[in-house]
Amino acid sequence: MFVIHAAAEAVPFAKVGGLGDVLGGLPKAQARAGLRVLVALPRYRSIDAALEPAGEVEYRFGGRSYAARVWSAARQGVEFRFFEVDPAWNEPYEAPEAERYLRFSLALAAWLAERPYDLLHAHDWHAAFAVRLARRPTVFTIHNLAFQGELEPAAFKSYTGLEPGPELLHAGRVNLMKGAVLAAARVSTVSPRYAREILTPEYGMGLEGVLRGVRDKLVGILNGLDTEYWNPATDPYLPQRYDADHLEKKRLSRAALLAALRLDPGLFTIGAVSRLTWQKGFDLVLEALPEVLNSGTNFILVGTGEPELEKGFAEMARRYPRRVAFRPAFDEARAHKVYGGSDAFLMPSRFEPCGLGQMIAMRYGTPPVARATGGLADTVEDGVTGVLFEEASPEAIAAAVERLRGLDRVALARAGMARDFSWDKRAAEYLELYEEALGG
Repeated sequence: MFVIHAAAEAVPFAKVGGLGDVLGGLPKAQARAGLRVLVALPRYRSIDAALEPAGEVEYRFGGRSYAARVWSAARQGVEFRFFEVDPAWNEPYEAPEAERYLRFSLALAAWLAERPYDLLHAHDWHAAFAVRLARRPTVFTIHNLAFQGELEPAAFKSYTGLEPGPELLHAGRVNLMKGAVLAAARVSTVSPRYAREILTPEYGMGLEGVLRGVRDKLVGILNGLDTEYWNPATDPYLPQRYDADHLEKKRLSRAALLAALRLDPGLFTIGAVSRLTWQKGFDLVLEALPEVLNSGTNFILVGTGEPELEKGFAEMARRYPRRVAFRPAFDEARAHKVYGGSDAFLMPSRFEPCGLGQMIAMRYGTPPVARATGGLADTVEDGVTGVLFEEASPEAIAAAVERLRGLDRVALARAGMARDFSWDKRAAEYLELYEEALGG
């Protein structure tokens, strides 16, 4: 079977969030399972890997014909193609988003029309329009329903030359995600619980009615984890590597982390690595933090996001220099050290389609404290591998941290490290979904 993935990002070429990790891990697992796999991406200027020229493809946009240069690369059995639809496009999610991702979908569709393949697997709204243009069966995966790819009907018609019909219109605007959901042979989301949640007004982001209408072709498949990369036994960023049989060595990573950050080594330490947004619940953490700190706790945060949240955590670090460390940047090395050196890991999301942080934390023997939503509830077993809390509130966060402190954290760590979050099982589940989409 020849499967083509289409997305906005994929490790190791471009990454903004969890989508990039998925497109870095799932195709590799599928290639190991014997599929031929190709990943199609926009060509961003920020991609500095060595790419080989692979011709051009003509497509129409805004009433004109354009030639997009196509580039190629290969990594670990996976083919990649990069479509240069805008030489000035520097990185993912850079404005003007809708115009550029429509151009990507149009160029990709024109390229696919000239090539044999079995199935197109498109991811999130950035590649959603390619689903409607594809001539072969498609699977569409919703990674985050909060972002749906909306634009005015007049702009859509100007760009594509097409009159948007009811399958694309939603609340008076063109909605690319809605179009893909209706057109795809199968629709998936990134955890079983999230697949149920998005059928409700609380989580459906206005599309719950559309999704309820296609529930027979909707399935939740939990994301996997690149367990070769995320491995405390081989992690080059850790000052002391360890595994489940030598968990005592984790103390050395903990000591090195706290010494580097000048935090009190005698205190329980909770870490977090996250985007700082309303979705992720870090406004609630700011409110809960004084109570958490006063109970005898350090807090380490690595992440960027909403300016007010960055400002708030920077102020906390100034007020509590021996208790709070805040790194307002994407810092891969520091992130690994937080996973390996913390006593617990905080994920207080208001909603979380899947989440990778809790899986990484468990793999590193660091029990998560997480809200019982989406993929967090599907992966963290309350009282066994971590602690779950129900209410999105500062009080619930503080109580959950306190509850974890009273549990046997060594037992939690060992149970978490025993969980299998590898992509191989997920690849088998996607193969079943592909066969359904192909009518097999």
